[in-house]
Amino acid sequence: MSSSSKTNGEQPSELGQKETVIQILKLYAELENLSNLDDDDNLEELKKIKMKFEDFFQVEEKGKYIRLYHKDILQGTITDELMRDDPLQTEKEDIKINGDSLLLRAMSISVEKRSNRDETLKKIQEKIIDSCPKMMFFSKKNEKCRGITPLHVAILKEDAKFLKYMATAAEEKDIESETTKDVCADGFAFQNTVMMAGTPLGVAALKSNRKLFRIVLNNFKSELDVTNHKGDNIVHSLIKYAHVQPGKLDEVLKMLHYILDCEFHSADLPFGEKKIWKEKVRKLLMMKNKEKLNPLQLAAKRQQFAIFELIMHHEVYCTRESSDGIFNEEVFDITEIETLATENEVKGDAHEHIKQEYHESVLEYFIHQQTKNAFLFADFMPVKEVIKEKWKHYKLLFCIWFLVHFLFMILLSVAALYRSKLVASENGDITYEHPVTRDAFVTSVSVIGCIVGVVYILLEFTRLYLGRFQYKTSSSRFKSVRRHFSTPYSNLIFRVYFLLFSLLLMLDFIVASVAGQHSFVDYQNYCLLFAVILGWYLFMFFLQTFKTFSFFTVLIQRVILDMFKFAFVMGIFLVAFSIAMYMAMQGANTDNDEFEHFGKTMVKMLTIMLGIGEIEILFQARQPILAVMIFVIFVLLTTILLLNALIAMMSNSCTDLMSSCKDLMNNHSGRTATKMHCRLQKLSVILFLESFLPNCMCKKVGFVKKKLRYENNKWVPNTQRRLWALSSVQEHEEEAEEEAESYDPSEQGILSTLMSHLQPHKKPRKKNKTAHAKDNKVRPPVSGMTTLEMQNQKPVRRHLHIRDIGQNTCDTCKNDSMVYNETQEITEFIEVPNIKEDITRFATTY
Repeated sequence: MSSSSKTNGEQPSELGQKETVIQILKLYAELENLSNLDDDDNLEELKKIKMKFEDFFQVEEKGKYIRLYHKDILQGTITDELMRDDPLQTEKEDIKINGDSLLLRAMSISVEKRSNRDETLKKIQEKIIDSCPKMMFFSKKNEKCRGITPLHVAILKEDAKFLKYMATAAEEKDIESETTKDVCADGFAFQNTVMMAGTPLGVAALKSNRKLFRIVLNNFKSELDVTNHKGDNIVHSLIKYAHVQPGKLDEVLKMLHYILDCEFHSADLPFGEKKIWKEKVRKLLMMKNKEKLNPLQLAAKRQQFAIFELIMHHEVYCTRESSDGIFNEEVFDITEIETLATENEVKGDAHEHIKQEYHESVLEYFIHQQTKNAFLFADFMPVKEVIKEKWKHYKLLFCIWFLVHFLFMILLSVAALYRSKLVASENGDITYEHPVTRDAFVTSVSVIGCIVGVVYILLEFTRLYLGRFQYKTSSSRFKSVRRHFSTPYSNLIFRVYFLLFSLLLMLDFIVASVAGQHSFVDYQNYCLLFAVILGWYLFMFFLQTFKTFSFFTVLIQRVILDMFKFAFVMGIFLVAFSIAMYMAMQGANTDNDEFEHFGKTMVKMLTIMLGIGEIEILFQARQPILAVMIFVIFVLLTTILLLNALIAMMSNSCTDLMSSCKDLMNNHSGRTATKMHCRLQKLSVILFLESFLPNCMCKKVGFVKKKLRYENNKWVPNTQRRLWALSSVQEHEEEAEEEAESYDPSEQGILSTLMSHLQPHKKPRKKNKTAHAKDNKVRPPVSGMTTLEMQNQKPVRRHLHIRDIGQNTCDTCKNDSMVYNETQEITEFIEVPNIKEDITRFATTY
């Protein structure tokens, strides 16, 4: 009896669950029917659909709403039978639910706003929210659109009114704020879209909708520092979005200003709460994602200079300090720019070491960027000064290395000439006159070459062992290597050249020594031949740091890449037409053996292409017309088409390298391009040297100061940071003189050119530093540039200087008996690009 009653009790429960499942699937079917209706007609049909939803949610049964989240429903299918009320209706295709919740499917239907369908959908959505408020945060489990929720859809539709309704419902139902924090979309369909942010707050930020941003932040109690599955906060997401959508950069910058300036809170907020919000914003700029990149580093890696500059001028990285109470000096935090970091030892003392993690220094990214973006970063003041100070330190070492390499190549070249001389032996064999191990000079040079090769290889092994700079520019190793070879500032190609040069020198010494002792080894100095070529080509590595040659070295490296493309296509054409010409010239009536072998035929075709070969032999072929036709087609495709295409590619590369500086200085783009190329090549050499130099020989820019930072998911006090202060006009006097010396009057405006002829530029005399400090005066020459031209330059920066003055006679009444005490004189310095200094003197006080 008990077992039978138990069975009878379970049957209604199972039947009830099946009926609930059918009812839920019918609701999905009704939503599908609603999406296919017209707006003007079928009002009765819309009412029926709405009534079915109201009937389902009107009576709450135990476990009824839980079935809405069941796997059988979310992975089910809307069959044709469920979508047809009348069997006589046209058959419809089955539709998969694909993990959509009932609310998500209702909000995903696109209808015209303020239409009948829109009103019906709104009421259905509100009914679902009132009955199942947690469904607002229920995420889709489908792999393609995984993680998306109805909250995301409301933000994407930018429906602020409905978003507030959802927030009110969540608050009335006491849904925990943790539910909102866990919402994150990470489907692969969201890449390169606003949904790439994942979190509701991030999606609202990428939509650049401030109203939605405030609603999600305040009404849904979202944290400002919420992160997605990649560890990206909203600033990370905005940077990535600007990278994949360059046309949205202005909107991203406005949204960043809105967030970083804390404009999302009300103006009448108490001071204490404003301070808390500022701390949260500071935390955003210090947080690192799973790639171990903070927003500043990510902006540099994604080549977003405008965002990089904005972050660098935020109070996290830029503060204004005053040492004398009058002058405000900009102090930049260059820890992420500097290649050397400061950390605390166990004892608490500071020590310097080169950073181990390749993401820490943004300088590495600059040499792998496009030329235009690299110029913008390299011209930014803190970056420029770091490069300048480091190069001053390494310049002498690099010049000594250059001199040693130059002297060594002279010795190697002379030794190569001696070793190439042949002499006939007593038995008639041809041997080398100065073999290794038998000639003192040749042997000593070979030994020195072997030592040089060992040193270069040890340096490379030291670089690999220390791993200070990983040079990882992409997650794919192939893409990373390709980017190294495609950028003209990367030093990887020179590392390969030095390694090959070293191996050739060592191999030459070993093989030549064996050949000098044993006659059965026939060595024709092949390794020495290629070592000499590589050694002299490595002069490009040293010449790139000289401004005179910097542009040409960049151009050569860029053109070499073009040559590889040209050589590949040219090789295909050369092989094809050489085979054709070889076949056409067989049996020719001539004693010339230039077409006897296929290899000679290829060489002959190459000389014909360059215009240095004779073509009379073509008329001696068995079919002269065929041979001449092959020749004509070959010349048209190679000499006329391919060579001119190569010239066009080289011209385009040259134009691209020169025109990349237009954003920096329109009137002096050529001179600025040379300077910027030289600066980036110096940076490349700096990274090359610092990758193997010991710590004691590395240059540290700036000074160390302890600051409060957010590190490793917690606030860490007394974190040592490296700072750099923006120097005054006096400290940049040498740079101003250098700019003035390179200034060309022909590049000025018309009015300025005339003024330069009327007032010739005089080179200022060098001031005595002691007298300068004692008198405490600066009297720089006044520039002849007009006010209009000054306004077209970079923003003017003014500095005030106050000097005590002694007693003087009154200039007004000319009475010698009346003497006033002139206490101070105020001098204003105006610093403008390409102008040394300008000075304005104000009236003194009695």
